[in-house]
Amino acid sequence: MTETIRPNNLWRASENDAYRTVKPGFDRRILSGDQMMVALWRIKEGAGPTPYDNHPDNEQFGIILRGGLDFKIRGERHVLHPGDVYWAPRGCDHGDSRFIGDPQTGECWIADIFHPQREDYRNG
Repeated sequence: MTETIRPNNLWRASENDAYRTVKPGFDRRILSGDQMMVALWRIKEGAGPTPYDNHPDNEQFGIILRGGLDFKIRGERHVLHPGDVYWAPRGCDHGDSRFIGDPQTGECWIADIFHPQREDYRNG
């Protein structure tokens, strides 16, 4: 039996008008399920750095979609490229991020997946 896909179960990352500028150089789109949340990011090259901190209530996976991410996790610096994934368990320090733009867009695209949902992202 195939589940019927309802309109609220399908999103397209290419819908530019669905992104919201949260600070200069950082555009974000939030997708929420029952218990998980995805934050799609489009970040201009050279934006940042971001804080080096943690989320005590949320575990996070980050997937690099375009461009690159130069950041620290657990005190070590790494450079990630499209297709690379990082995992930040609850309370794991990560950030101090610098963003490497994709040659076509000049942006770094990241999909951050949170469980449980981040309350501070609920409104976009």
